[in-house]
Order: sequence, then C-alpha cells, then structure tokens
Amino acid sequence: MKYFSLIVFSVLILFSLFFPRFLFSQDFREARFYVPPISGIGTLEEETYFYKQVSNEVAAQFSSMVRIKSNSDYTLRGSIVPYGCFHDPSIPCPMHPLGQMHVSNDEIGEFLFCLDLLSSKKNELIGGQYIVYKEIDNTLDEMISVMVYNLLSSIPDFDLTQDRRNRWLFLEPNVSWAPRIYRANEIESNYWANFGFGVSIEFQFVKFMSLGFGFQFTQDWIYVSAERSEEYRDFIMEIPLMLRFIIKFGDNYMLCPYGGMSYNFSLTKITEPCPYSWFAGIQFAVKAGPGFITIDPKFTMDYYDSKLSSEAKSSLEYKRLMLQIGVGYKIGFIQKKNKKDFK
Repeated sequence: MKYFSLIVFSVLILFSLFFPRFLFSQDFREARFYVPPISGIGTLEEETYFYKQVSNEVAAQFSSMVRIKSNSDYTLRGSIVPYGCFHDPSIPCPMHPLGQMHVSNDEIGEFLFCLDLLSSKKNELIGGQYIVYKEIDNTLDEMISVMVYNLLSSIPDFDLTQDRRNRWLFLEPNVSWAPRIYRANEIESNYWANFGFGVSIEFQFVKFMSLGFGFQFTQDWIYVSAERSEEYRDFIMEIPLMLRFIIKFGDNYMLCPYGGMSYNFSLTKITEPCPYSWFAGIQFAVKAGPGFITIDPKFTMDYYDSKLSSEAKSSLEYKRLMLQIGVGYKIGFIQKKNKKDFK
C-alpha cells in the first residue's frame, strides 16, 4: 500500500505542474518585418526620411523589425519614382496608380512613393500603397502612417507561433510498457505485464543535440521456482543520463535517436539490481497543444549480473534484458532567441 501511495503522490505532483500550463499556455509572437533601404530616384534626404518613417511606424504599430531579410516573415519595400514613370520602360513602377492613363505635362515634377508588402521567403507581392508628393513636409507623416497601417492590417492569416522545438529546456512526464526478461544458468522468466512511469528533463544546448536526465519507476518480478511458488517482486528506481540527437522535419515533428546509461537501485531491498545499465532508443514527437506527444521505444541491458538480496530463500544471480515503449508529453520552456533580431 505504501508504494501505491508513493505512485499516486508522484502522479499528482506531475499533474499539478503540467496540466495548468497545458490549459492556459499561449505561445505567440509578432510577425517580423524587414525594411530595406529605399530605392529609386529620390535624394538622400528623401530616402532617409521615408526609411525612417516606415521603420518607426512598423515599430509603433506593435510589430518587430529584423536586420536581415532571411530572419523576417515579411518585407516592406519602398521606392521613389516619377509620377509618369510608366512611359519610361527603364524605370519600373509595378504599383503605378494610373495604369495606362495619359499623364499630362503638368504632372511632371511630382513623385510617387510606393510601398510594397512582400512575403520574405517566397518574395511574393501581397499588397501595395502609394502617395503622390512634390516635396518632403510634415503632411506626409500621417499619410505614411496610414500606408503602413493598411499594409499591416492586410496581412493574411499567418502562423505566428514560435517553433516549440527550439527551446532550452523540456519537461516530459511519461508512462511506459516495460517488459523484462530474466536469465540465469538454470532459470529463465519473463515479466510481460510490467508498466512504469517517470519524468525526464532535457537541456537543448545546440539545435541538433540535447542532454537529458530523469527518474523512472518500474518493477522487477522474478520467478525462482514455480513448484515452491518462490517469486520476488521489487520496486526499482532508475536515473537515466542520455544524449539525444534532434532531427527536425516539417513544422510539427521531431525524431530523436539517443543513448546513455542509468543508475539503478531497489526501493524495497528485495533484490540487488545491477547499479549500471546502458540503453539506446529513438523518440518520435509530434506537436499537440503547447507541447509534443512522444512515442519512445527503448532497449536496456545491465553491465553486470543482478541478484536476490541476502535475505531471500535462494541465492540467484541473473541477467536482465529490458524493453520499453513509452508514451509521454513533452513541453518546452525558455524560447531561444535569434541574436540578430532587434530587442
């Protein structure tokens, strides 16, 4: 009964840590924008003015800017061209407002400031705005603000969720089916109806590799003699230390082959399990909610023989072969940041 109480208490602790975050976690970020230098025929003063105003408006409208286009979701591209530039094929003006209409000589001397919104990855045009001006003055400030607002409000539905695979720490409670095979000189017994539970913590020190450790609770159940009904059931605690290689593919999946060793000891002192084991496995993770559902097959073998305690009726040394198929839920903490992003 006391071991059952220990199990229930441990599960309640894990539940209290994990379940509130599962319910209430929200994991969003703002879209990132890149504003390149203004192109076209404007003076240095005009180009500087429009670049500064567009950048300030992006920041003021609760969006973030980045220095490098590859780190952005969208690009706001500005250009300055003559109002009648479509008559000159050498000067591109894809957002010209008048199409093929005739431009009179009276319009010479006016300019267009065109602002295009593009997808940074595919370089596809999403929308555009323009204003007509003759010279730089304060009246343009509000017009540029409206241009930027119109473009940002026209952004289509976009998954702004940060990549949950790119975090420093991961916590994973799990349950497992853990069959065991025991081999001695004259005896071989199997314990197929064995189950366990545990929790692991990972530190992802680089994007493709993590170091993990945890606690795992399982049972040993050894039949010595069916004729004498001699059997021994023990409760084992394992403390694994592992190195995982992280393969990320698609937007929602991870494949993590790993290996390591564990320290084992008996909680009831009925047996004396080998204190050290090696293991190898591969974990498959798929995004669900704020974290990942994991499926984790693993093989474990002891370095040395295990044995019954000195108080047992029989003296028996045996080898343990252990399989495990775990199902868990992995959730990450402390999102990694791109050092090149603006703060």
